[in-house]
Amino acid sequence: MKKNREPWVSDSYALKKCLAMMRWSLFFFFLSIIQVLAVDSYSQQTRLTLKFNQTSLESVLNEIENKSEFYFLYNQDFVNTKQNVDLDVKSAKIEDVLNSLLKSTDIKYTISDRQIVLTNSDNVSGLNRLSVQQSKISGKVTGTSGEALTGVTVAVKGTSGGTITDNNGNFQLNLPADAKTLVFSFVGMKSQEVAIAGKTTFNIELEEESIGIDEVVAIGYGTAKKRDLTGSVGSVKAESIVRSNPVQPAKALQGQVSGVNVKKVNSRPGSDYTIDIRGVSSISFSSEPLVVIDGVMGGKLNTLNPSDIETMDVLKDASSAAIYGARGANGVIIITTKKGVKGKTKVTYEGYAGIKVPTSLPDLMTAQEFYRAYNDVVKAENPNAQIIWTTAQQENVDAGRSVNWVDEVTDPSAQTSHVVALSGGNENTTHYFSTGYLSEKGNLLNTGYQRFNLKGSIDSKLNNVVKVGFTTYYTFSVLNLGAMETLRSAYRARPTGSIYYDELSNPTETNDRNLNGYAYWMGIKDDQVQNPILEVQDDSFDDETRVSNFLGNGYIELEPVKGLTFKSSMSASVFNSRRGEYRGPDTKSRLNKLASAAYQTNLNSSYTWDNILNYKLTSGAHNLNLTAAQSALQERFELSEIKVENLAYNSSFYAVNTAALINGVASNLKERSILSFMGRLNYSYNEKYLLTVTGRYDGSSVLAEGNKWAFFPSVAGAWRAGEEEFIKSLDLFSDLKVRLSYGEVGNDVVAPYSTQAFLRNTAYDFNGSAAYGYAPNNIGNTNLKWENSSEINLGLNMGFLKNRIMVDLEFYDKTTNDLIQNVAIPTSLGFGTVTANVGKIQNRGFEFTLNSVNIQKENFRWSTNLNFSTNHNEILELYGGTVTEDKANKLFVGESLRSNFYYEFDGIWQLDEKDEAAKYGQVPGSVKVVDQNKDGKISSSADIDDRVVLGNELPKWMAGISNTFKYKNWDFSFFVYTRQGVQFRNSLLQGTMGELGSNRYNPELLD
Repeated sequence: MKKNREPWVSDSYALKKCLAMMRWSLFFFFLSIIQVLAVDSYSQQTRLTLKFNQTSLESVLNEIENKSEFYFLYNQDFVNTKQNVDLDVKSAKIEDVLNSLLKSTDIKYTISDRQIVLTNSDNVSGLNRLSVQQSKISGKVTGTSGEALTGVTVAVKGTSGGTITDNNGNFQLNLPADAKTLVFSFVGMKSQEVAIAGKTTFNIELEEESIGIDEVVAIGYGTAKKRDLTGSVGSVKAESIVRSNPVQPAKALQGQVSGVNVKKVNSRPGSDYTIDIRGVSSISFSSEPLVVIDGVMGGKLNTLNPSDIETMDVLKDASSAAIYGARGANGVIIITTKKGVKGKTKVTYEGYAGIKVPTSLPDLMTAQEFYRAYNDVVKAENPNAQIIWTTAQQENVDAGRSVNWVDEVTDPSAQTSHVVALSGGNENTTHYFSTGYLSEKGNLLNTGYQRFNLKGSIDSKLNNVVKVGFTTYYTFSVLNLGAMETLRSAYRARPTGSIYYDELSNPTETNDRNLNGYAYWMGIKDDQVQNPILEVQDDSFDDETRVSNFLGNGYIELEPVKGLTFKSSMSASVFNSRRGEYRGPDTKSRLNKLASAAYQTNLNSSYTWDNILNYKLTSGAHNLNLTAAQSALQERFELSEIKVENLAYNSSFYAVNTAALINGVASNLKERSILSFMGRLNYSYNEKYLLTVTGRYDGSSVLAEGNKWAFFPSVAGAWRAGEEEFIKSLDLFSDLKVRLSYGEVGNDVVAPYSTQAFLRNTAYDFNGSAAYGYAPNNIGNTNLKWENSSEINLGLNMGFLKNRIMVDLEFYDKTTNDLIQNVAIPTSLGFGTVTANVGKIQNRGFEFTLNSVNIQKENFRWSTNLNFSTNHNEILELYGGTVTEDKANKLFVGESLRSNFYYEFDGIWQLDEKDEAAKYGQVPGSVKVVDQNKDGKISSSADIDDRVVLGNELPKWMAGISNTFKYKNWDFSFFVYTRQGVQFRNSLLQGTMGELGSNRYNPELLD
């Protein structure tokens, strides 16, 4: 395992060598597969270190059982375990241990996997007599769907005797004469006790462990059962992720966790989802939560293959996220990818295919409808209007021909995903490897997204003290996007045009050109809109982004004494992207010009070193869990870019050196680091009274001297009232817990070096000679400090009918102080903005979650998940309290972020309102704007402004409901999600797109 970690753990400079890391990772990926497939038996694999001097044999045998999974069977009438023996072995096999231990005695042994039978050499019949006193049993263990379970522990209750099931789920076991009960246990399954009652054959069916209060969730630097949580944590499991068939993992969170707002910015292939937890808290910067992937902080969620994810745990309140301090200001999403489980190595395949169809597109007029609209409507409104129809257009109208240009450049698209995984292992080593492929075609022609994933992980218990493991994840993706102009032209081009050049009876009338058989100007006399089919051709416009992303985490965990563990892990992330853009001479932006190109590369890398000390102590009714950790983060961002024009030939963006003109060259380097120290105390008394205290001390390199360090505390308490006798006597709740927490988290969202003033290169003219000098570029801020968020959370968890119905209620109030913002300053100072701590924002809301098992039969199950959440966002202070509104940036104290500030509309001016409309310079048919101050004018001046806040882009409430039906090995589910109270401004009909008399075609909704 040391070699597996060496290429990227032992040398931090390896972060600069992405290709080398990938080669090593692939090498160890396949090497590890070979290793884990060669699994020896337990007795051959286990090593023991023991030292005793004149100690009773019985004590030595007990110590061997304590340090291993071996157990001894013997008859005390023939085996003297009271005699004293000596033993001194180091990392020895069990055979060597027994040979050394029993060499001076007359005791013989027989080993069968974990079972060791002892007998007297002078009376071998002792072994036979032992067998006579024991009864031999056998059986098979399966899951609820009939599959054989490998590695199930079959123990004799009250003794150390037992065995495990083989690859076919079968077991055999010799029972002591007084054996009464068998205990069957397996990870992820409910333990089952079965009375022996003279039976010799057992067929056992184990059920999956029920979710609910015993479900384990990640809480940051550890895990906890839901029953023991004091903060607010939401969770999505693998089965829910798989059902939604998401292209991006973020989609699996949509509507599944209350208080989590997930939306897609656009429908272009491969486009990311944005996530905010319990509202947005930043004006100038991102409100995205921290993503932790298998211990790698700052990972990119949307680069993962959703099929590789085991759980997504969302830390919503400040007390839960406080363990991440500066990085948890916007909440935390902890991703745990799938790991191997002990048992026979198995190969699984998962795949799906679907069709994506554009919806909610505007209804478009046909050529004939458009022709009548111009001739009738425009002429009626303006008798002097000059309506120009070319010969080609008139012929198309008369012949009943029409073109829907949007249909011509779009098409239904296919998307498909395939994942092959290999997993398994034994008691000491488990492995999981997978490879995945995703293809998502775009609805715009010649666009699409492809993603390739490779994952590998191994966890190995070397002995009773040392455990090691690593996880690697590599993603490669290719994104092809079309020109933004394609759809714009498709909506603007008239339906009276012609697609092909040969369809034009008089091409000289419009100076048309024949390009690959297409009519460049479509037979329309409009040199502002070209044939959109030409823009969408892959040899005309090319916008390609290739991303290579590597994540790796290796760890060593020591448990020198029971309850005390120390874990040291090194995590690395390398994210490299290259974007190339080519605009051919026939595209809209290069009309009558030679081609242009741009080439940009981003090389981003980071590493995190975590050292975690954990101690667990149980004494009577007291349970104590102490965690101390130290973390160091280093990030590096490199950028280089070049833009050129007038390429000699169609070389796409691969030969920028052939361009006649270089009109832009840039490069950049940014580095940042965070050093952190943290501690957490979890205490419970009698499993009813729970307390969590967390503190984190963070230092950030991007803040000003003297303000780099800050302490972020939190405290949370919970009362499991359902365990009280007076609550139990109500016979109403199967679980009842009240939680209260308070926490503080910080944010250093600014870009590196924001506290410093920069110089920029400036050109000067000295008597006609060009010269370059340097001038100040910005104002630095030597007082920039941490943005601080404090949050109080009140939670109530209730269970009914043996937890078949579970309800969670959350109330929270979060205030962000010292808001970091790019503040506009007077231009007289020579600069536009300065980064400073100037604002205060509040988010408060309510969350409701319901999980129920509506029907539970032997072969049928119906379950429901419902969640609902509200959030009120409000600006409490702007620019240090000096102003109450900033109209230019649509910021108003007392209003929400992302407000829509515009004129209020009150219908359409009617014919009988002609005179009143004229007062405002309007005519019947125009939009009626509300005169807010009733002065007879519609104004947007500084002193008289009729604009108001109409709404905002943040949802007032969100809800999601899913129903899952399972019948034997089949399941069916459906899901509904909604975001309400959101107001967006649609600019589709702005400008010429909304003016019928502009001589261009426009979308129009038809009744």
